[in-house]
Amino acid sequence: MILYILTEIPDREAGGNNYVRLALQAASGDLCLVARYNQVSLALLEELRPWAVCHSGGGACYDEYDILQCDGYREAALGWSGPQIGFCGGHQLLAALHGGTLGHMGPLREDDADHNPDKWPGYYKEWGMYPVRVLAPDPLFDGLGEVIRVPEYHMDEVTALPDDFILLASSARCRVQAYRHRDKPLYGTQFHPEKLVEGYPDGKRVLDNFFAIARAERAAGQECGKV
Repeated sequence: MILYILTEIPDREAGGNNYVRLALQAASGDLCLVARYNQVSLALLEELRPWAVCHSGGGACYDEYDILQCDGYREAALGWSGPQIGFCGGHQLLAALHGGTLGHMGPLREDDADHNPDKWPGYYKEWGMYPVRVLAPDPLFDGLGEVIRVPEYHMDEVTALPDDFILLASSARCRVQAYRHRDKPLYGTQFHPEKLVEGYPDGKRVLDNFFAIARAERAAGQECGKV
């Protein structure tokens, strides 16, 4: 079983969670359980023993969240040693919980196009398909080239990584597009590999690679008697 944690403020949820659940289920080849962040605790993870945990994105700005003050979610995200990945807002939250900083990407420049003027007008957003450059070799990007094209829907970003995180990928206007923890199987992507877009297979490959990493961690844990 894998676990998909919804990090969005409940009254801001815009739907699509079942689509993502099915996409994660197909990519992992296993049952995907869904839980909201305020239902999650380290004790719950220890009871369920998911072999992979995915943290969702959301439509709220980082400074509107109460999730960073949610003790159960914080304890789970920091204390769980199994494979985890955060998508978009989830990527930002995992970085913040580990000591990173978040911010807006900034106001629109004179020559910037606003690809979604109804959402956060006046601010620069990555909205649509964007090229992302892979900066460091990692199994998350196995089988992919130096530049991938992936879906992005965000105004906020990780402005400074925690000391124990390694930068894996960047785009022209967003430095932290992907990271991993130095010692744990913990990843984050500012882009959305869980949102499958016809004609753009790179995101799906990233998702498949994460689950391959998680399966390898599960197998290693079984050999050591930890699972």
